[in-house]
Amino acid sequence: MAQRTRPRITVTVDPNMLEEVDAYVQEHEGTDRSQVVNEALRCWYAQLLHEALVTQHAAPKSPEELAERAAWKRIRAAQMARSVRKHERGEGV
Repeated sequence: MAQRTRPRITVTVDPNMLEEVDAYVQEHEGTDRSQVVNEALRCWYAQLLHEALVTQHAAPKSPEELAERAAWKRIRAAQMARSVRKHERGEGV
């Protein structure tokens, strides 16, 4: 007996939504319900990750994060100043 690589589940869905899924499957050769549900779950999970990322970036920054951002800003500014001086001297052109 072959072992499944993905677990089988049972779900209850809105009948109208199932009709839409079945219509899609009929119109797209080689597609089945499982593929549609799997893609829907991928989209759901991507949205979940996006929302978590938005929440993380919207959260107040800790003093350590603010200090690190300031340090990186100083590093970028110093590098930009070096690049401008180098360009003005005609180096690297």
